[in-house]
Amino acid sequence: MPVYKDARGYYYSFTRNGTRYRSKRFPLKRDAEKAMASAMLAVGVLPSDTMTFSQATEAFLAEKEPRLKRQSFDRVRVMLGHFNATLGEVPVDRLTVDQYTRALHYLDEYTRQGRPLKNSYKNKVVRTFKNLCKWCARRYDLVTTVPDKFDPYRNEEKEEMKILTLSQFNELLAVCDEEPWRSLFITLFYMGLRVGEANALTWADFKDGKITVNKTVSTKLTSSEGHYLITSPKTRSSVRTLPTPQIVSNALLSLRSKQYVESENVAQTFIFGGSAPIPETSLQKKKNYYFEKAGLEPIRLHDFRHSCASFLINNGATPLLVSKWLGHANVSMTLNTYSHLWNDELDKIVAVIDKNP
Repeated sequence: MPVYKDARGYYYSFTRNGTRYRSKRFPLKRDAEKAMASAMLAVGVLPSDTMTFSQATEAFLAEKEPRLKRQSFDRVRVMLGHFNATLGEVPVDRLTVDQYTRALHYLDEYTRQGRPLKNSYKNKVVRTFKNLCKWCARRYDLVTTVPDKFDPYRNEEKEEMKILTLSQFNELLAVCDEEPWRSLFITLFYMGLRVGEANALTWADFKDGKITVNKTVSTKLTSSEGHYLITSPKTRSSVRTLPTPQIVSNALLSLRSKQYVESENVAQTFIFGGSAPIPETSLQKKKNYYFEKAGLEPIRLHDFRHSCASFLINNGATPLLVSKWLGHANVSMTLNTYSHLWNDELDKIVAVIDKNP
């Protein structure tokens, strides 16, 4: 059941139990297909006598969109797009081994920013496609077992986290005298915030010597979606209010004094971006610029969070305190991520035993 086009744009039209369903015009075919999938889901009808993967994807996404956070929904859409590039017009229940093999070859040849996809990511793409297939079987009794005949990709060894020591961090600050970057780096290093959490902070979140983390921001959006999207943090435990060390408070107060003259309502101003959060591409460029200026090996923005954990652990913080400071869902996550940083504590246990034979 295709989408139609006339001089005014794309639209859908279908009949169910004697009732005709027809949409308004959409400028893009994709928008019309998405609306058709939602409408068909509502009345329980297949988009066609033999549903294709492209039609199944639109119906699947229409059902998932209200249930997923925007970032998660976008990831699912992108991952399914890798398979629809080759399997979009293939009927779900007629998928062949040869067709699926070609889809995997497309995935193997695909490059992002000139680099091939990691096997760990390709496995996520395959799992998402299998979820789509299982959904088709449950929802429409359209069954394919072809993806189950293939072994997963062999995951690479997990990339080792890079830690910025306190002395290295001070070297970075020595060459960074530009705001808001200096204050941002200080906040990331000592507060251990996720980048999206720090970038979403407004001045209303900083008061009485404390920072309240209650949202995150994504700037990886298309122009049609707006410049940024504010959502709730990663987990419930991510919502937290933290006392700010003096070095952080001093940095933020100094930065705020400069923004007072630029905003009538400074409380609603983003701490580091002003009228809007800083685009992630700008964050990456500035970070790399100052690391090169300091003669330091660049780390990922997320590694500031790991560096904070390392700093806390090396100065005697317990797993529970580190977990609360970072906003982990539970202490187990903290231990699974940073257990190697507590290795030196084993020597203390040996010393205790030796003193008490």
